Amino acid sequence: MQGELNLGDNWQNRPKRPALQDRLFFGIMLDPDMQEIVDACRTGVINDHGLTRKSLIGSCRFHISLHHLGDHKRVPSPILFAAKRAGSAVSTPPFEVALRSLKSFEGGGPGRKPLVLIGEGEGLTRLHTILGACLTRNGLPGNRGAFTPHLTLLYNSRTISEQPIEPIRFVVRDFVLIHSKRGLSEYEILQRWTLH
Repeated sequence: MQGELNLGDNWQNRPKRPALQDRLFFGIMLDPDMQEIVDACRTGVINDHGLTRKSLIGSCRFHISLHHLGDHKRVPSPILFAAKRAGSAVSTPPFEVALRSLKSFEGGGPGRKPLVLIGEGEGLTRLHTILGACLTRNGLPGNRGAFTPHLTLLYNSRTISEQPIEPIRFVVRDFVLIHSKRGLSEYEILQRWTLH
């Protein structure tokens, strides 16, 4: 029939985006030079542990999360407004972070245990605390329990117990508000704040 749309046999198997497809969070993004260093570390880890490369995080999305603002059907403008006000209220100097160890986190779906680098540094904890207080003052949840700074490398079915790595050090000079488009592996930087 003319004008009829043939969806083929794969229509039932098409990928679906999550119902709550827009995630908002504050984080620290790595610059391109640090992305390369962390990617080289990840390649070494994959080779050393015989891991698969199918669930890698794109190196352009390497980050340390600071505060999660929820998953939403659409980015809610009141939360976005409050988050931007909170970010603008943060005042703390640049600081150094050291990624010193590697481990698997429990959780995730089957075959989806995050393999992460653990971050350390007083400045990192200070930024998390200050930003949390600014979020609370702007009506958003600012304290959701323990803060374990980490950078996710990949997802895997194997559990790797904590082990030291050659430390990866870098200076944090800014932080960002990120819109993660869930299911598409895309990040949009909504705003960036320089530390001073």
